[in-house]
Amino acid sequence: MPAVVCTTGEAECDDLDVKLSRSWLRIGIACVFAGQGMVLSLALNMTPPEYGSVAYWVLHGGLIFSALLVMAFLGGALFASTFAMLRHRRLSIEGLFTLSLMGAFCGSLLSSLTGTGAVFYEIVSIVIAIYTVGRMLGERSQARMRLESDRVRERYDLATVRVDGAWQRRSVAAVAIGSRVRVEPGSPITVDGVVCRGVGYVRETALTGEPLPVVRHEGDPVRAGTWSEDGLLEIEVLAKYGDRELDQILAIVEDGAGRPSELQAQANRLIQYFLPIVAAVSICTGIYWGLTASWIEAVFNSMAVLLVACPCALGLATPVAIWQGLYRMAQLGLVSRDGALVDVLAQTRKLYFDKTGTLSESSMQVAELVLAPEFQSRRADILASIHSIESRLSHPVAQALASYTSGDCEVADLRVIAGQGVVAQTPLGEVCIGEPGLCAACSVESIRAQLHDAGGKTVYIFVDGAVGALAVIRERMREGVASVWQQLQALSIELEVLTGDPNPQVQLPGEVRVQRGLSAAAKEAIVAESVERGEMPVFVGDGINDSTAMSVASGAIAMGSGTGLARSSAGGQLPEDRLEALPEAIGLARSIRQVLRGNLIYAAAYNVLGMSLAAAGILHPVAAALIMLVSSFWVTGRALRLSA
Repeated sequence: MPAVVCTTGEAECDDLDVKLSRSWLRIGIACVFAGQGMVLSLALNMTPPEYGSVAYWVLHGGLIFSALLVMAFLGGALFASTFAMLRHRRLSIEGLFTLSLMGAFCGSLLSSLTGTGAVFYEIVSIVIAIYTVGRMLGERSQARMRLESDRVRERYDLATVRVDGAWQRRSVAAVAIGSRVRVEPGSPITVDGVVCRGVGYVRETALTGEPLPVVRHEGDPVRAGTWSEDGLLEIEVLAKYGDRELDQILAIVEDGAGRPSELQAQANRLIQYFLPIVAAVSICTGIYWGLTASWIEAVFNSMAVLLVACPCALGLATPVAIWQGLYRMAQLGLVSRDGALVDVLAQTRKLYFDKTGTLSESSMQVAELVLAPEFQSRRADILASIHSIESRLSHPVAQALASYTSGDCEVADLRVIAGQGVVAQTPLGEVCIGEPGLCAACSVESIRAQLHDAGGKTVYIFVDGAVGALAVIRERMREGVASVWQQLQALSIELEVLTGDPNPQVQLPGEVRVQRGLSAAAKEAIVAESVERGEMPVFVGDGINDSTAMSVASGAIAMGSGTGLARSSAGGQLPEDRLEALPEAIGLARSIRQVLRGNLIYAAAYNVLGMSLAAAGILHPVAAALIMLVSSFWVTGRALRLSA
């Protein structure tokens, strides 16, 4: 039984695990009965026992009982959906499943009672099992997404509010507009508002895509979903719970979870035409044989039409190819939750990429470090001081400097200056690392002239009130991006980068359009326009601010290192963050689509031929069994070629 990995609350995870386990158990039972039913039905159709004998009634009774048992185990959801379809006067795939299922069961039951014709009780188990698997996978994906949304809400649900002169922890839902909220260093900001006291670095990467924390002073806006890195901030609330930008993002994501995929929409459009045709042919067959022969033949042939119209051929042709393709895709490094992404990748003409955390790595790098002339002779000492100080901090700039430098020395009296940097005592003296404001009297122009490339975040290192060094910090581009770009363009895929970073510093390969400084809503609007143009866009991202664009895109792929909300919003993931898997997966998806089209054409021809033979009353049970067996092997063989 497949393991279920949860990142949400334990109670919700346990409840979801229990539901999934029960569903798999029921499907397993249905498959057992379907397997034994196929063997017994084939035996009965090939060498039927004498009508009325004990063996006859034992075998037929066992098949009838197993079919009823499977309907009791798994048929509730299918029958409920069909009833809802009838009540709302609309046609859906559930209607075709139910119609074919009842045709198979009623036609087989009539054959059992009269001793004439073939029996297809196993069709009942197969139809319900196929429907239940598809339904369960869809519901599981939606449940995961909603649980992840709830987890994000819980993370940003509490605030420290000033009430009657005292600070109290309360739910954000109980915080009124105009209230004062206090945020400690290293804590999440849970309200949309404006800073009214304090200063500090705020990490906004998840919402804006900006890689480095930004300084927020009094009067600057802040939003829920961001984090205070080092400052004690007092914030005036400007938006109530439900109206925060974070709430709007989550609402769009949850709304997208309930929308049907492109494959589902295509299937429903097909059913609008196919289901009435099947019903009309069945009714006309019954009327014709009722007027020209006996009522038994009329009912049997009418039910036979419904039996062969069963979407089992379609249900076998599509899943086998999809599952084999998904397996190959996972081997390449792209894990997809269902076949909808395969169809989109095969047809897409445009890929949108987020920048921070997607094209660039989550960690920063030191692009350049220059020392002032008077410190050239003490290079080892200054690098050791930088390393020893910054290795004690979690700030992304500190981590980049610690990785770039080396050495060790004693550090005393380390103090973080909110929104400015860090100050500490080392054997070199008082070392300040951060913004130029740490030493306002120092002149930095002469050392800045030594920089070869000023693009990026400039970090100043002061020693005892003098400029000791400058470092330029930039994002690190993922390896292989240039090669991926070339391969995607060779596949006639148009590429575009959508980033919330207003001033991206990474150098992208080739000529690619970059739209910068975008909010989550702006990304969503751009992708939605692409969908309307029929470009079947795929969005590749990793952050909370990417989730809305992912929810409206035809397909979405999340980085394995991305946020939980992004991963749950996407139809596929790159667990190892290998962008190289994208062009390979698109090529594979196009091969899968070719196989699927061939299988679907064959399945449609099989249905039309079978319905014609059934309507003519010449569908011999042996011929039906052989056709079903041969078609199963043929479809499976075509799908297995995808593993080559």
